[in-house]
Amino acid sequence: MFERLTHLPRDARDTLFLLVVIGCVVAPQIRNLPLWCSLLAVAVLIGRGWLAWTARSLPSRWWVFALLMLTIGATLMTHRTLLGRDAGVTLIVVLLTLKTLELRAQRDAFVIFFLSFFTMLTNFFFSQSLVTAAAMLLALLGLLTALVNSHMPVGKPPLRESARTAATMALLGTPIMVVLFLLFPRLAPLWGIPGDGMTGRSGLSSSMQVGAIASLALDDSIALRIRFDADPPRQSELYFRGPVLSTLEGREWRVLRSGFPRALQDPARLRVEGPGVSYQVTLEPNNQPWIFVLDAAEAKPAVSGMDLSMSPQLQWLADKPVSALLRYTAQSFPRFQYGPQ
Repeated sequence: MFERLTHLPRDARDTLFLLVVIGCVVAPQIRNLPLWCSLLAVAVLIGRGWLAWTARSLPSRWWVFALLMLTIGATLMTHRTLLGRDAGVTLIVVLLTLKTLELRAQRDAFVIFFLSFFTMLTNFFFSQSLVTAAAMLLALLGLLTALVNSHMPVGKPPLRESARTAATMALLGTPIMVVLFLLFPRLAPLWGIPGDGMTGRSGLSSSMQVGAIASLALDDSIALRIRFDADPPRQSELYFRGPVLSTLEGREWRVLRSGFPRALQDPARLRVEGPGVSYQVTLEPNNQPWIFVLDAAEAKPAVSGMDLSMSPQLQWLADKPVSALLRYTAQSFPRFQYGPQ
């Protein structure tokens, strides 16, 4: 096998090397991609390598276009959107792998190079660990080697020579990179992608159409985690107080909104009985000011950096939306009364 590899035509050898590098770029994303996308990427890369190894012709552009349309539809079904981090990374991986089926000219190779560089950066959307940085550094050297090799003169220059040139370029650029990292100011980005915390999800909302309650079950992602200090209460007492939809406007239920500031609203007049239940909540971001606690929490949950208040419907509300993972402690009393005596 290795003997045949050394006797392959230059186009086939360079294509196989580029496919290996692309595999190194995409591999860390496997855990972040839908299963169908991971299987598709592996199948396309292996299939493209087999075409290069056996010197067979590439598939028709119509087949590639049809496959692209199917994957766009699958992305829309999986993420319920084509925008955001998760859907965007899925699409960029699909575009990168499918583009290898159109690798016919140097222009196609340049498109693949730039898509690969961008895909390499998307790994840091999910992890900034040293392991990820080391893996992407190796992928960067591989991409630079392939890029240098594509500019080598006609013939069959060894990949070792291209790798040496790529490593020299990287070393020469390292001092500039360090200076920019240490001295260049951290400016806010001029553009960005919408966060995926609420993209395409069907969780709780401040309003709900009549007959649409079944859509609440479409999202099986984790909303919160709870850890009790002692034995958990009975299953019938595990009710988390959220938004109370008490106003019907046409066919839509909405939260009752008072025209008075919270400080001037009628208090809930909560009266608790019996022993309390202490616990810790880890709340996923929901882009809403809702602080979920078990019924009913008399004292404010211990949330750092937020000012909380209780609505007349016993719901605890923060002064700003929960846009990041939030951990807090609370004490609730399953036996309680509220309202005028």
